[in-house]
Amino acid sequence: MTLLALVLTVITGFQVNWNAEPARGQNEGIVHITVQFIEEDLLFVMENSGETAFWEVAAAIDGDYTARISGSVNRSELPLTKEISISDVQPGIHLLTVMVGDLESGRSTKWEETIEVLLLDSTSWSSGNLQISGGYYQRASGTIEVIWFMYPPDMEAEEAESLSAAYALRDEAGVTKREGWIDMISSGSAYRGEATLDISNLDAGKYEILAVIVSDYKIAATSNADLQLLQAWDVWGENPDLTETLIRPIASPSELDELENAEGPSSRRASMAEFWHKRDPSPGTVQNEFLEMYMARLDYIEDNFSMLNTMGINTDQGRVFALLGEPDMIDSRPLETSTRPTQVWTYCSPAIEVCFIDYLGCGTFELATDWEEVQCIYERH
Repeated sequence: MTLLALVLTVITGFQVNWNAEPARGQNEGIVHITVQFIEEDLLFVMENSGETAFWEVAAAIDGDYTARISGSVNRSELPLTKEISISDVQPGIHLLTVMVGDLESGRSTKWEETIEVLLLDSTSWSSGNLQISGGYYQRASGTIEVIWFMYPPDMEAEEAESLSAAYALRDEAGVTKREGWIDMISSGSAYRGEATLDISNLDAGKYEILAVIVSDYKIAATSNADLQLLQAWDVWGENPDLTETLIRPIASPSELDELENAEGPSSRRASMAEFWHKRDPSPGTVQNEFLEMYMARLDYIEDNFSMLNTMGINTDQGRVFALLGEPDMIDSRPLETSTRPTQVWTYCSPAIEVCFIDYLGCGTFELATDWEEVQCIYERH
């Protein structure tokens, strides 16, 4: 699976968050699982209530599927979030498996992770893992929700008001970019901590979220989670010149004119909202799959085709990739076997071969196939 497909899958595919409630005394542990899945995971059929899909979620510890739920969902109700728990889990290291199945097609998708169920003694706190809404990959815009379950040794001994919990978001260099308090509420035999993190205007890259709870001026428990931020591409017209650059390969001349002639930020945003809505394959749902796919293409383009001060989208290979996506086959012909280094990208759908030539021999591949021909074949497809 390529990087583009991997990133797109983790952003738009089903997401799993879990929390292992520790064993206490004679009581064994409980693994709580939250699953969110979307349109790509299901096949919809026409029912009296509209387009409906039938789903099943099964969860296993060490291959033993002891928890299973199923149901149906209308397309307009997506994304769908369901919770499932596995009880009587012995303390120790286990393999957690979650399987999401589409009952109409028989297709299923499996997710696995190694987890640990702790044994809580009478003196020590235990910490669940930090759960990030939306998963590991996030666009660097808006906010994310973080949930943290904490288990005190004696629920009667502590009151939420006497405890304090906080978080810090650090980049790869260890520099704190965001920090704040975690709100805690009593939840059965645990405390549930919740925090909203603003990730707007952060650079793309790897981050770590650290969380700590303090009791009697001492650190009682800690937890951490990794976070990968992707570029928050301006595809809404905040910077009209940048937005025009990003959408030019897929936009018509009239759409570019409409963006250029829009008066003010609200008018540009309305213009771009219509632009993306027209390309949404399932406008009745919250998610715009085409927009997510296109931003994933922009990620790939910037990582692979940018040069010095030139954005990847401004290169010929970037433009073609933005329009057609990943080629089905790439034939690279280096200088040793050709008069000039050449690449030929072959696409099966639409059926086209796109040729690039490195005229200067410095790694800058220019489009040899006529761009209008590429656009014409794409539009006829």
